[in-house]
Amino acid sequence: MTTKSMLPNILKYSIDKKASDIHISGWEPLTYRIKKKLYTMDSAGIIETESMKLILHALMHDDQERINNFVKNKDVDFAYQHESGTSFRVNAFYKMWRLAFVLRRIESEPLAFDQLWLPEWVSKFLTEKQWLILVTWPTGSWKSTTMVSILNEINRMRSEHILTIEDPIEFVFKGDKSIFSQREVWNDTHSFTSALRWAVREDPDIIMIWEMRDKETVEAAMDLAETGHLVISTMHTAWSVETITRLVNFFPTDIQNSVRYKLGDILSWVLSQRLIQKADKSWIVGMFELMHMTTWIKWLIREGELIQIKQNIEMWAKDWMILMKKHAEDLESKWIINKEDYIDFFQDEL
Repeated sequence: MTTKSMLPNILKYSIDKKASDIHISGWEPLTYRIKKKLYTMDSAGIIETESMKLILHALMHDDQERINNFVKNKDVDFAYQHESGTSFRVNAFYKMWRLAFVLRRIESEPLAFDQLWLPEWVSKFLTEKQWLILVTWPTGSWKSTTMVSILNEINRMRSEHILTIEDPIEFVFKGDKSIFSQREVWNDTHSFTSALRWAVREDPDIIMIWEMRDKETVEAAMDLAETGHLVISTMHTAWSVETITRLVNFFPTDIQNSVRYKLGDILSWVLSQRLIQKADKSWIVGMFELMHMTTWIKWLIREGELIQIKQNIEMWAKDWMILMKKHAEDLESKWIINKEDYIDFFQDEL
């Protein structure tokens, strides 16, 4: 391929093959992640330094100021749209002094709940008017896909002002019954903290925070949830218990007790999700753990008895909760996934 056509062709191939991620690194061959597996294109050869520079310029639309800022800071997130209309989230960085990119494909339309195989009780999110909802799991688990789906369902059902704070903006919402104010960090606001500080002045009903990654963001989100707003965000934590522990540990030891009490008041749901291949290998689906703030779980959080939460979810599953292992077993019973594909993940429970 010619140098000029390199980036469009790389992206077109990923779209055609339904790749979720593209790895482009200097002096290495292209690698695509398709259905959770990595495929290296050795036959295409390595990408030389000059070609990497041209890809950088194409991704940043020859904006020399943005390019200079990246070279200075060494890493950056931003969005890029292919000529087909497909959007990608781009992370540009350096490794071993060489330029590298990872591009994640963004769905052009929100997936419906039934396409995500979400637990039926997630529909309860759509009627929430206040408090804090968290979608969790480490990178690559479709947290943002789930969050976009939830907001789009609310958009179809309710008249709300939905404020989003994102880095970068990946999916552009189209107002239906709701209106959206989407703000991108760096372009529309200096930081998550700054945007959250002013959020209450912007008359929001629902505030979506792309990720809770530091104490200031967590503290602001908790305050907004306490003052009558519905706050939806993500965290890079695995389970409900780990999520609560991480939230508490953002704060100094001497105030962690009061933080637990506040969480007991404002946390409403934690949805944890992990991707797994379907039984027929045609696509991937999610396995989910769903925790709802029952009276007992509130008490366990306030008392710091977090180790008992998992048992409580299992005991009170009828109260709109489910453990991930049980959800996986339900998917297996419907022939959606195979036991051998998830059994090792729950080995300590079998």
